[in-house]
Amino acid sequence: MIINSCFAQSDSSLIDQFSNWEVDIVNDLKDSTLVAHCKSKDDDLGEHVIKPGDKYFWKFHENVLQTTLYWCNFSSKRGQASGQVFWPEKSHWLSDRCNRNTCIWVAKDDGISIRLGVFGLYELVYPWK
Repeated sequence: MIINSCFAQSDSSLIDQFSNWEVDIVNDLKDSTLVAHCKSKDDDLGEHVIKPGDKYFWKFHENVLQTTLYWCNFSSKRGQASGQVFWPEKSHWLSDRCNRNTCIWVAKDDGISIRLGVFGLYELVYPWK
């Protein structure tokens, strides 16, 4: 009974942890294509050439052990950047920025930024090198 009531709660983290996730990579560079090569421990998503104004995305379920991790290598005329785009959380940094289980990463003139939920603001995370 107690377990059932816990799973019945709409705000339960036990429900959310196994829900669908989406990661979007958006090219907001006006004069350069973006090359993104993303992978996890188990899945190499390959190299994708993203034209200005376009996006590449994938959907997945977080694994039962909550160890799902994706990272990407990015390159453009501005330089290169790399970093994690989805990771297991011990805090709420990522989930506070992802809106409804969609994490939006955007290539901008200064580097790769994460979109801050529904606010339309961006936070630079991986500067171009």
